[in-house]
Amino acid sequence: MTSPLDVAVFVLSVACGVLGLFLLMHKGVRMMRGGLLHTVSIGLAVIGIAMTLASVLTLSGFKDVAAVFLIAVLVVLYYLAYTVWTNATKIEEAM
Repeated sequence: MTSPLDVAVFVLSVACGVLGLFLLMHKGVRMMRGGLLHTVSIGLAVIGIAMTLASVLTLSGFKDVAAVFLIAVLVVLYYLAYTVWTNATKIEEAM
C-alpha cells in the first residue's frame, strides 16, 4: 500500500530533477561551465534523478534497493558541500 508521504517524495524528487536539468540547459549556466552554479545544477539534477529512482523503488516495494540510491544522494550532497566550501575559501583567500 502506498502512503501519501511516498507519493509526495516522488513528486518533489521529480521536481528537483527537472529543476536541475532546466538549470543545466540554461545558456547562462552553460557559459559558466566549471563554476559553482554549474556544479550545483549538476548536483541538483543527480540528486533529483537518484531520489526519483529511490522513491519509485520504494513505491514498488524494493526498499533495500532504494537505500542504495539514498546513499548515492548522500555522497553527492557531501561532494557539493565540499565543493562549495573549497570555492568559498578560495574567494576568501583572494580578498
